[in-house]
Amino acid sequence: MASHNDSQVTDPAAHRGMEPVQPEVADLFGIARRGWIFIVAGTAVGVICASMLLLTISPAYKASSRIVFEKTMSRYLQTNKVTNEPIIEDYDTLGQTYVMSSESILLKVVRSLSLANDPDFVGKTDGSTPTSRIRGLFQNTAHAMGLSTNANETKIDAEKIALETLARNLTIAREDVQSVILVSFSWKDPVKAAAIVNSLVDTYIDAGVANKMSSTKVAGQVALERAQELKQQINDADHALLDFKAANNLVGSDQLTLSHAQVNVLQNQLTGARLAMAEAKAKMERIADSSDDDAALLTPDNEIVKRLRGELTDLSTRASEIEKLVGKDHMAVVKLRSRMDDVRQAIATEQRRVAGSFNKEYRLARVRYDELTEAVSQVTSSEGVHSNKQARLRELEDNASALRALYGRMLLQVTENSKVDAQPPTTPDARVLMRAVPPSQTESSKKRYLILAGGSVMGLLMGGALLLIRNFPFGVFRTATQVTQATGLACVIMPEVVDSKDRASLAAGEYTLDEPYSRFAQAMRTIGSTIGNAQRVAHSKVVCVVSSNPGEGKTTISMNLAGHLGQRSNSRVLLVDADFYRQSLTKSIASNAQAGIREALAQPEALAKFVLRKERLNLDVLPCPLRDKLPDPSELLEAAGLERLITAARETYDLVIIEVPPMSAMVDYKIIARHCDGFIFVVEWGKTSQRLVMECLSEASALLDRVLCVILNKADPSALKSIEHYKGDRFHAYYADQTGA
Repeated sequence: MASHNDSQVTDPAAHRGMEPVQPEVADLFGIARRGWIFIVAGTAVGVICASMLLLTISPAYKASSRIVFEKTMSRYLQTNKVTNEPIIEDYDTLGQTYVMSSESILLKVVRSLSLANDPDFVGKTDGSTPTSRIRGLFQNTAHAMGLSTNANETKIDAEKIALETLARNLTIAREDVQSVILVSFSWKDPVKAAAIVNSLVDTYIDAGVANKMSSTKVAGQVALERAQELKQQINDADHALLDFKAANNLVGSDQLTLSHAQVNVLQNQLTGARLAMAEAKAKMERIADSSDDDAALLTPDNEIVKRLRGELTDLSTRASEIEKLVGKDHMAVVKLRSRMDDVRQAIATEQRRVAGSFNKEYRLARVRYDELTEAVSQVTSSEGVHSNKQARLRELEDNASALRALYGRMLLQVTENSKVDAQPPTTPDARVLMRAVPPSQTESSKKRYLILAGGSVMGLLMGGALLLIRNFPFGVFRTATQVTQATGLACVIMPEVVDSKDRASLAAGEYTLDEPYSRFAQAMRTIGSTIGNAQRVAHSKVVCVVSSNPGEGKTTISMNLAGHLGQRSNSRVLLVDADFYRQSLTKSIASNAQAGIREALAQPEALAKFVLRKERLNLDVLPCPLRDKLPDPSELLEAAGLERLITAARETYDLVIIEVPPMSAMVDYKIIARHCDGFIFVVEWGKTSQRLVMECLSEASALLDRVLCVILNKADPSALKSIEHYKGDRFHAYYADQTGA
């Protein structure tokens, strides 16, 4: 009975919340252990591919040289007088890599080393290679048609081919230090590779020096021409200024200018007067539009009003105190109230007097504004007589001053350029750190182990990926523990029957009879024990076998479970096919049936007329033979005949096993579930989605307490052996020995 304890796991507390579970690391190692052949084969394929790659790679020697760009200030001050900054900064060295690989530099290398005449670069011309034969065929055809090329064009084509070959095998990259560039060239001749790299570096440095000298000369010539232009422009500007002064009898510009400070002061005062006038006008209009009482309320308090309000407050306080002592009709209280009325009248009178002063305030502000406006007009009119002359004079003076300053800077630059011309700059911006030497090892020999390691790793990953695809462990159930953790229900693992002979016995529902010592039969005994406990405790007689998806094996489970339970002594078992859509159970063990559940629903009392007897299995079968599919089987099940039929089955049989359609596809199970005492939920091992199982159980949450167990069906025996490796070899050998016996 070891299988019962190890294969069935339950956790009643887990009913509180259901959620999918993920495989553990041990499960992944188990998959790798079972599929080690894929990993080994993938690694072997990767090593073979890497070896073939090494064999196909032609031997090539890579020669390298390093150059550094210097920008020390002493060099800059001695050799570069054209620009205000060094020519090449660290951030610009990446751009220099493209300059070094430009066509102008590479073409000079091709011509200096005569690479256009090198057969290794342009291909042999004696017709010994396929490329030369094809080229010769085209040349002969062109010559026959009168379109043959001349010698110059052939030379240009050779240079172009050599240039493309040079660029294809050249590598120029910036090192970790931004100012250092590595120049490499791969070729089958190590001496030629080193010569090409050194020639390229020298050509680039010489080109940089030549460009600097050319730029210095061009810049000096441009600066000299610009200085001459500025000199002529200064003379023209001075003549224009003198002519303007003479034409307008002007000696200087100071007498024509009026103090801008005085104008600004007048403008500020005028702005303040405008604001004061607007404020006074607003107050006057507000008082004029209000009644006398509102005008008094809108008037701000002065010293007199404040004093009267204080007196009114004191009188009010005294009147309140005396009134509390002698009453409100006492003479003293009456006098105080009368005095308070007088004070209020005085306050109102004073406020009306103050409100009347706003008109006077507005008139004063208006007079002030008019005076300032007149003053500004007089100042502006007196200045406007000479404003045009003043503006023109200032324009001419500013133009002449700007030209003189620019001319001074240009003369300074011309002087510096003349010093550079006397001592031409010969120090380049780049310096060679390491010249190329002929390499002694090929690139493939240096990277042999790296290529082999990369190929083996890629093969390993490919084999692992293929293995993971074949045994995808995520989002499915592979162990009973996962099912229990996710659903909180007891779980029984049902191994898959692989042998073809055994599969025929399994399809007929007779496998537990033919192989009573197999693990499949032991799992059936575990399920039978669970059903027996439910019968003793809750008097359960009707058990429904369901699944979330079609094809998970609920038909096979139903037949073999019924066949196993039918072998018990004095046990009467009825197997019902309630799947009106596929009738898989009927096709397997009752294919010749003419009547079945449809007729039994119409005549529940005559149940015995429609059942078929399976003597070897010792059970009765209520098939579902349908020639044509029903448009709505749920309507047939909703009728009162279903309850009467199940009641009749309860009275006649000790156990009724009903197979229903899948939960995710049809709703028929909900109708039948109302009359069932227990449920067996079938889940296909490694195939059925955990999310789908959770959805089906959540929709049928009212049935969870009646689910007897979950069957993890069609478990791969080899995978199951790997998953349960912790049980030891004797556990797995036990079933093998029993099967052999």
